[in-house]
Amino acid sequence: MSVFDKSGIDEIIDKVKKDKTGRMSQIMQEIMKISERAGKFGFTMKDLSIIVTTGWYLSQSPELKTFFDELINTPLPSDDKDDDVWN
Repeated sequence: MSVFDKSGIDEIIDKVKKDKTGRMSQIMQEIMKISERAGKFGFTMKDLSIIVTTGWYLSQSPELKTFFDELINTPLPSDDKDDDVWN
């Protein structure tokens, strides 16, 4: 039994072929290359699923993207023990 669903693969190929700009093909190749690198560095399928799903949701919601951008760009606290909120 294959982990690849032929009908799903056919849908992707059809979608890429219909894109006259070539952008979908380029994006698909980029996703495959970065996924391969991620796998070699130890990311699991579950990790990649969460990351890619989050990215897709960010593409659909400007509000969510703004939230994540602000969260990611929030400066980390210094190593000063007085700043440690857990003590």
